Amino acid sequence: MMGRLWVIFCVVLGVVSAEESIWVELETESPLLPLYMLPMSDQGAGLDAKYLKELEGVLRYDLKYNGMTRLLPDDKKVTEALKKVSFEDVGKAEVLKKSNAYYIVKARVKDKKLGVRLITVNNQSVKAIDGILLTGNLSKDRRQIHRVADTLYKELFGTPGIASTHILFTNKAWCPRTKKMVSEVYEADWDGKNARALTFDCGYAVTPTYIPPKPGNAAGAFFYVAYPGGQPKIYYSSLKEFKPVKFSSMRGNQLMPAVTQGRDQVAFISDITGNPDLFVQPIHEDGSLNGKPSQIFSAYKATQGTPTFSPDGKKIAFVSNKDGAARVYVMDVPGPGVSVRDLKPNLVSRHTKESTAPAWSPDGKKIAYTSRTDGVRQIWVFDLEKNQERQLTKGPGNKENPAWGPDSLHLVFNCTKDEIADLYVLNLNQPEAVKLDMTELGKGSRRFPSWEPRF
Repeated sequence: MMGRLWVIFCVVLGVVSAEESIWVELETESPLLPLYMLPMSDQGAGLDAKYLKELEGVLRYDLKYNGMTRLLPDDKKVTEALKKVSFEDVGKAEVLKKSNAYYIVKARVKDKKLGVRLITVNNQSVKAIDGILLTGNLSKDRRQIHRVADTLYKELFGTPGIASTHILFTNKAWCPRTKKMVSEVYEADWDGKNARALTFDCGYAVTPTYIPPKPGNAAGAFFYVAYPGGQPKIYYSSLKEFKPVKFSSMRGNQLMPAVTQGRDQVAFISDITGNPDLFVQPIHEDGSLNGKPSQIFSAYKATQGTPTFSPDGKKIAFVSNKDGAARVYVMDVPGPGVSVRDLKPNLVSRHTKESTAPAWSPDGKKIAYTSRTDGVRQIWVFDLEKNQERQLTKGPGNKENPAWGPDSLHLVFNCTKDEIADLYVLNLNQPEAVKLDMTELGKGSRRFPSWEPRF
């Protein structure tokens, strides 16, 4: 039974070599707006110059990869001309226009407080951000910079940025205490920094996913799968303190939990009926069970896997090999009294085979998934409005387990290289994926990312 249950799940563990650069096949959603950033200035900050340079790098990263702006290369003449202008002043129009930018960002640290100015070149207006206290603690100050980047993003585009969000993932590494490989759940900032362990089982954890928060709140808990006694079971825990709670007392194997945005249903895979099938468990707002789980899809001698809900919770996408190869299907979540035999899921991944790990975008318009393409697993996206699927990534290296950012513009996924998996982030407007820097964690394979939701 376990062999059949893992048919689809283990596809994501394949290994081929990968290059550092991963390029994206795309027609951009919108043009990137040119932005010029001056070097961060220091006026009696009392902080190390190298430290300030690192903070400047954080802001540059956030502005470069936010999916809507592009940082222009430094021009010494332009920089020197702009530096002659007082921090509080906008400057002359002709000097601003020499930057060839739509916007100019300048930042100053004075008395350990960060100030930022966002200048709109065409009308010479300015947005001021002041009073951001820097502590000298890099972890804390990095997060302050991320918040500043999101403030700038909202000023420019009217919607929240994603620089201050986080990413869940698993880190598989050697454990000196147990003398074996273990896989624990971690959380990191969106750029891969400030990684911290969330589970401490010294066991094997997979497929973590955030439990969506109430609107206006940050996520506070997560689901994951662990293997006590060798059998996979679903657990949940707080993000602040590791207190694992078994999700269900249901017999058999349970894998791949997915939660609705409304936090009223959890989908998962179980073989309790003798076949790896798709189940849904209603839950109360506090996460407790609300009645019994329902089997919502089964197919003769077929394996189901990796469910994901539409934002309204009315539809569900999942993987099944009911027609031979593993493919992605979508169907309505059946109501009470609906027979499983009467359900007819719609095929999404029509042009690809061995498709797994669908992820529904928060805006409901797209489903990302991974498919074997010319012998290599690549990220694909199905546009529900256009009824079209297209390949997103190319090049060597198995790219798997895509997860959407809360802006429905960014994706995070894992890619293998020399039998090691790393996390990459891309957005639909830029043609290169960025490898997340997690050197602080040491050696290990990072897989199964989940992006923190925001509503």
